[in-house]
Amino acid sequence: MSAKAVLFDLENNMPTAKMLRDLVQHYPTLYLFNCKGQFAYTLEDLTEFAMWVNTGQVVILDTAQAKEKEFEYAVVVGQLMALLEPDTHVEVISAAKTSAILIELMRGSALTCSLTLIQDAAEISKPKYKIPSLDVIQRKPYLKMVKQYCDALANMSGKPNTIDSLKNSVMNILQLVPEKAQHVVGMLINLKIVKRYDEQINFRKKVLKQWAQLHLEQDQAELVPSTNLAQAVEQLQISAELPSAEPDLQKAQDALFKDFGKIDPVQLEVAKKLRELKNDKPKDIYALRDLLEQMFPKADVRLLLKELIEKGYIYWNGHEVLYSHEMFLN
Repeated sequence: MSAKAVLFDLENNMPTAKMLRDLVQHYPTLYLFNCKGQFAYTLEDLTEFAMWVNTGQVVILDTAQAKEKEFEYAVVVGQLMALLEPDTHVEVISAAKTSAILIELMRGSALTCSLTLIQDAAEISKPKYKIPSLDVIQRKPYLKMVKQYCDALANMSGKPNTIDSLKNSVMNILQLVPEKAQHVVGMLINLKIVKRYDEQINFRKKVLKQWAQLHLEQDQAELVPSTNLAQAVEQLQISAELPSAEPDLQKAQDALFKDFGKIDPVQLEVAKKLRELKNDKPKDIYALRDLLEQMFPKADVRLLLKELIEKGYIYWNGHEVLYSHEMFLN
């Protein structure tokens, strides 16, 4: 497994001491930079911050102010090339609209990285719905099916208005067998593209438009901004705890049904309990973890979550927990 590091662009994106404290527990090194040269913390927080700097857990990168962002970012990338161990994957957190340039320079310098683009701290706006990153969509067959269906649906004059008609529509457009079509229907609901009222449904126009306008051939660094910095930090914590490479969803489900009789009884009980929750299943992975700890206080919940993901019961897209169709059908 490759090493991981976090690169924080502090411009309009200042993490609190608590956020950094949470991250230093999961990542060996946090790299910070601000092309504007500004940095501010309370005296109380600075004491703890100084300790992280002294131990090397936090590294402040030098910056140079220039008219062109490429030059500013080049200074940062040069330092990363000297400081990072080979094959280190860098999680970049930035609110800058020009952060795609940084990612391009890093990749051009053979640095493996991914970008979480968050909302500018100075912006005052309502939380926006997030869709998975282009990288995640391209790697997950069922998410690609969702994207293909949204593309087709955007050009249709009449849309399905019941669960059955939606399933038939998915089967016809994507040429799927009923079981796979049912799973796509479940993902459409879990991804909030479709809103369900018992057997009736309607489409969230804004969300559908987001999916339809997403172009898979675009640079994978162009992500939909996360709601805020706190959420991005939370995602980083979860990413550090979960396996770095998730199994293919379809293969995991095939393995699940192939070895159904060999599944741990605790996992079966978990599936049963979650199925009983119906539409009240937790969407936040921390909430799911807390719920499982309450239900099964003697179980290793982190291992249990890992096995549920690997066997296809649940799927985490980096933003929310999605459940297989076995879990949300009554």
